[in-house]
Amino acid sequence: MWTGRHALPSLFFGLAIPAAGDYIGHMSASYGQFCPIAQASEIFATRWTPLIVRELMTGVHSFNDIHRGVPLISRAVLIARLRELERHGVIERRPHGAGGASHEYWLTPAGEGLRVVMHALGQWGITYTDDRIKRSDLDLAFLIWGLRKRVALSTLPDRRVVLRFEFSGVPASRTKFRIMWLILGRSGVDVCMKDPGFAIDLTLRGNIRDYVEVYLGHTNWRDVAGTALQLDGDLQIARAFPVWLRFETVNGLNAPAPHLSAGPASVQTDHSDRLPSDSSGMRARSPGGPRATDRRRAYDAPPR
Repeated sequence: MWTGRHALPSLFFGLAIPAAGDYIGHMSASYGQFCPIAQASEIFATRWTPLIVRELMTGVHSFNDIHRGVPLISRAVLIARLRELERHGVIERRPHGAGGASHEYWLTPAGEGLRVVMHALGQWGITYTDDRIKRSDLDLAFLIWGLRKRVALSTLPDRRVVLRFEFSGVPASRTKFRIMWLILGRSGVDVCMKDPGFAIDLTLRGNIRDYVEVYLGHTNWRDVAGTALQLDGDLQIARAFPVWLRFETVNGLNAPAPHLSAGPASVQTDHSDRLPSDSSGMRARSPGGPRATDRRRAYDAPPR
């Protein structure tokens, strides 16, 4: 049976309820704490922001190229996030092109200070989120864009090299990009979703899952090249390919995936759009064989 003294609200609830209401009303903008983690999270931990910073740290600087690396973000939200990062001193805009008609986005010293955070976040993800990758996450466009950024331009020959990728095991929603091309040159790397019309130097065929395993460093290139992943074309290019994309070192050892803390790779930049001002041969294939890894992942299962 309730007694009279319990019928009245306590002093704690009298103070906490208004404070909680005020907090909820402002939770999207501030945690309301002086804690350094809370203060940093208000800048860095908003949706899409870490991915935008990731792109900038890999040498991407134009609005269009940032958007290609984070294709699911709307252009309006990307504009807003870039302005927020600029306002907080994480990035700066620099004029680019004749008369400054366009501009690029560069990390400030404060932004560069996030490299250690991004590296740690990536390592944590590799260690603890491996089983979260779903079949629907196997984004071919993101993979080919990532391969483009991995290319070590200084190791390329002094001529154009055309690579054709034919992916199998592609999610039904992404079959549009089952075949793509990389055009390599010392001045930059282009991605083509349609046949560029150049002679093909090397054709690579394989399951998207296996390419993702190599890309993330879960599988060594040498363990799948010629078996799970087939290569047809110029033998010299087939041998050089893993070095160009930093899957292997020049002496044939498996190379670790390039980390953000190591600095960006040079990439060709697209300045065809900007953020509005005031607030943008020989057969190299080996006979087919068993898979190099029998690891079964959540994304191996067919989509429901």
